Amino acid sequence: MSLDLTDRGAARIASQPLVAAVAKDELTARRIEGVLASDGMLVETRGLSVEELGHGAASDPDVLVVAFGRGITERDQQMRRLRKSLPDTHLVAVMPEDSRRGVRRALEAGADGVVFDTELETALTSTVRAVLAGQTAVPAARRHEIDRPTLSGREKQVLGMVVMGMSNKAIASKLFLAESTVKCHLSSAFTKLGVRSRNEAADLIVHSGGVIGLGLVSSSSAYSSTEGNQQ
Repeated sequence: MSLDLTDRGAARIASQPLVAAVAKDELTARRIEGVLASDGMLVETRGLSVEELGHGAASDPDVLVVAFGRGITERDQQMRRLRKSLPDTHLVAVMPEDSRRGVRRALEAGADGVVFDTELETALTSTVRAVLAGQTAVPAARRHEIDRPTLSGREKQVLGMVVMGMSNKAIASKLFLAESTVKCHLSSAFTKLGVRSRNEAADLIVHSGGVIGLGLVSSSSAYSSTEGNQQ
């Protein structure tokens, strides 16, 4: 059930929350809309991209349900954009169940709740109601993902240098390590952060705003402490 401007105004007058949906494909968008409408919620589909959100909208929604597909980095970037442009709107992210570390990353990017696409019919409405009540809602099976990653001191040093754009060879030289050892530290850090590449790791660190508490060691500190240990 899509709303026209008159419907939206009536919903606000009745103090009924306005829920909007946006997705990569129309089938998913309609599925989200159908689930919420069947529970009696007033919902509108605003488009198939973030850029279409404001078109024809009388006001910001109370809850925005977003399904961006499988691209982790793109999804995080879009979520951060939404969080910035809609500071008073609750955001619910719909994502594939097999998304590695996707729950924690979505929350760090600004989501208030997460629903797996395989659980829309059973979990979406309860998640929407939970975030409206000021709660953070995530799938029970993935609650462990919201714990902050525990990185070793060396992993923090190496990641700090990755953010600076240094190659594995350059990092190995600065830290007096074998290049293979640097690769091992990176592999371990990538697993903890739920990323697959240097670019994804750097993007997560740069945009985390300290939320994940990485506590990365600055390159200068890393160099001085390491060189001191070598003396």
